[in-house]
Amino acid sequence: MAQGTDRNLYGRVFHRNVCWQRSYERVEGEEIVMALYGSLRNGLYNSRRLNLPNKSDFLGMTRIHGYALYPLGPYPAVYPADDSSVVAEVRRFSGKQQLEVAKSIDYMELFGGYHREYVDLEVEQQKVKGFIYVYDEKPETAVIEHGDWARYLKEKELSE
Repeated sequence: MAQGTDRNLYGRVFHRNVCWQRSYERVEGEEIVMALYGSLRNGLYNSRRLNLPNKSDFLGMTRIHGYALYPLGPYPAVYPADDSSVVAEVRRFSGKQQLEVAKSIDYMELFGGYHREYVDLEVEQQKVKGFIYVYDEKPETAVIEHGDWARYLKEKELSE
């Protein structure tokens, strides 16, 4: 292995560990609000797998400015970008059973190369504080301009 490659790999792993430590304040408290933009959205794979419609409260849809959406094969990533926005489903988790589901989502995302960023969300003209999972590194794929993962999947299916 070339020395430069080794250093890059180490740098990437180190970066992920730092992001994980920085974002991993244990998810605890009375309730957790998440902005879900990918496979955790209603009707998509991880939402069905975790039964989110029955294990969390749907607060509404929102558009989060300051992030761009990128495809990573079967799931997406968001990364900070000034002139972009992402469509997200806002869900609240409260009570012991719902918080257990939120913790399993957190575990999946944090160990999958994402970290939490707290954002101000506007849902149905109400302001809510929550977080979004942001990819640790800027993806090298093209931005999904409209920022909507469900729409992207439908368009992709129609073109195949």
